[in-house]
Amino acid sequence: MKDNLKLETVASTNFPALAEVYRSILEDAGFQVFIANEYAPTYVGLANSVLVQVEASQAEAAKKFLEENADAIGEPVTEE
Repeated sequence: MKDNLKLETVASTNFPALAEVYRSILEDAGFQVFIANEYAPTYVGLANSVLVQVEASQAEAAKKFLEENADAIGEPVTEE
């Protein structure tokens, strides 16, 4: 992994399982994906605490890919 890796959030959710769906779809498309706060407790009322992130240089392409494949996810993609 690069020492100067800069990440950008492309989706966020309160549900770690949904973050894994995002990860799977993005990785299948060739993106390197990172999940932030995956094991942090999520509480009802806190907005989108699990973050799906990719390298900043790939963020726009990843967001577009998620939007184009929203049907596979089953709900609209939410960003931070």
